[in-house]
Amino acid sequence: MPKCSKSSFLMISLTLILMSAAVSAGPQTQDKPVDIKKILGEIAGDYDFDIQGQGMVINFFEKDGKLFGAPVGETPEEILPVKGSLLKFEVTPSNVGQLYELEFVRNEKGVIDKCIMKAGGMEITGIKRPVKK
Repeated sequence: MPKCSKSSFLMISLTLILMSAAVSAGPQTQDKPVDIKKILGEIAGDYDFDIQGQGMVINFFEKDGKLFGAPVGETPEEILPVKGSLLKFEVTPSNVGQLYELEFVRNEKGVIDKCIMKAGGMEITGIKRPVKK
């Protein structure tokens, strides 16, 4: 068996102790399961968009754990989540046939109050209307 110097032996021992402690401690934080219905409930509401000087209200709502939306008075369509993000969605409305990318944004208080819509090289921000009490 080869001989080790005292400093090498101490380094190896210390490394093994640290590795053992890290393995036994496990992860320090555990991700909480995501409550999709809660997030969709936070998104739900009417958003005011200004499209080339014309106002348009889009209503988003949760149904059966899925997000739906459409301009007021039109037939709602399912808006699909983008993998890897809780606040990004996409939809290709059947009456338009163009992909729309939607990103909901939280303000400094953590409240979802904006929706950024991208389509055809345009980006439009919708502001969530306050909930009437």
